[in-house]
Parts: sequence; C-alpha cells; structure tokens
Amino acid sequence: MQATRRRAAVSVFSDLLDETALTEALWLQHESMRGENVSDIIAFVDAVAQRNLLDVASVKRLYNGFYKALRESPERLPLDPWPAMQAARAAARPPAPPPKAVAPVAPVISPVINPVAAALAAAQAAVPVQTLVPEEPPVIFGALMRAIVSEVFQHHREALDEVRKDALQRLDDSMAVPALRQQFRSGWSRALQHDWQLSGTHADLAELTRVVYLALGDAFGRAGADHVLKRGLDAAEAVPEAKVFAPRRLLVTIKGLRI
Repeated sequence: MQATRRRAAVSVFSDLLDETALTEALWLQHESMRGENVSDIIAFVDAVAQRNLLDVASVKRLYNGFYKALRESPERLPLDPWPAMQAARAAARPPAPPPKAVAPVAPVISPVINPVAAALAAAQAAVPVQTLVPEEPPVIFGALMRAIVSEVFQHHREALDEVRKDALQRLDDSMAVPALRQQFRSGWSRALQHDWQLSGTHADLAELTRVVYLALGDAFGRAGADHVLKRGLDAAEAVPEAKVFAPRRLLVTIKGLRI
C-alpha cells in the first residue's frame, strides 16, 4: 500500500516539484500519511503545498489528481521511487565524526531534589500540547453556512427545517470527527443566529460542507443545491480571510460539482 502511495505521489507531483523537493515530499508522505481517506489526502497535499508555496489552483488539482492516482491501475503508475529515496537520504547523511578522547570524569555530587518542585515540573510536562488549527477555514465555513441558511430562510422558509433534518441525518455517516459533528448539530438548534465558525480542520469542514450540499440536494434537487451553494460561495469570497483560504477548497469532497 505504501508503494502505491509513493507511485501515485510521483505521478501527480513530478510536474510541479524538482527532484529534491519531490524526494522531500515522498519522505514526508512515508513518515506522516497513515491512510487514504479524504482527510489524509487533503492533509498531505496541504503540507506539501505549504512547504513549496504552491498556488490555490494547483492545490485543488492535486487533491483530485492524487485521489484518482491512488485508485489507478498499477501498470499506469511510475516505478516505485523507494530505492532512489533511500539513496538520496544516505547521500545527504553527514559522515560520523571521529571518536573524541575521553576526559577523566569528575565525581558527581547529586543535587538535593525538592519533591514539591519535581512533582510540579512533572505535572506541567504531562499537559498535552494542543495542535493549533488555522483560523481561516472556520471563518470561511461560517460565512458559507450563514449565507446558505439565510438564502434558504429568505426564499424557501418552509424548507429550512427539512434541510436541517436531512443534514443531521447524513451527519451520522460523515467522516468528520465526533467533536465537530456535535458542534454542527448544536448549530442547527439556532441556525439563523449562529455564526457557524466551527472549530475544525480544513478536511473536517470540507466534509461538513459536503453534508450540507447533499441535504440541499434532497430538498431542492441538484440544480437548486448548486444555486444555493454558489450564492454561499460568493458571500464567503467577500470576507478578508478568503485571500488566504479560498472558499472553494471546502468543496474538494463533493464529486462532480460544476459551479
């Protein structure tokens, strides 16, 4: 499976990265990519894009290209780059320094340990470091959701409750993390007043966007869902954070979307 991931990565990244950058991306994939879910693909592509300053259009193409390459027939993929990766890492490894002369060791006097201070230090070290989530995706998702809810309420008020029920029903089968699903569920209890800036990663918020789009399709059909989503994107593109995080990046898990 790892060999297929490496070969798929070479097929989609080789046109954008030079040999050194491609090798670094392959090692990053080897050390950090643990699965082939949509969230794994997005996280890996985003990490490579951030390291190599790739533009938004290229990133979006990479999402789709890498997803398809992972499911491509093996005979249509490049050769496994694993031998070349190992050779490149071995060549970059500095030679071992010569052994140093061992100096006489002075007697070590054990310091007096304050048990209270030691316990406090151990407790502080045990506090987990929380991963910071960039603020742009929640802001963009919030603007998108507020526009969608407002659009439905303004033009199809009776359908808003139907959209809510369909979205919550589809939520149970989504790949978003449980904590974010609970935030999403709570938001619908006051949909018109909520700011919808949910604390989630790009991948999880893209998954919730897919859930909402499918619920809109249940209520209004494909054309109606496309129209409402397009109006929501227009609103999200007007916020300052859209210059950093393009709203269309929340649509990567929606198959066959043409807006």
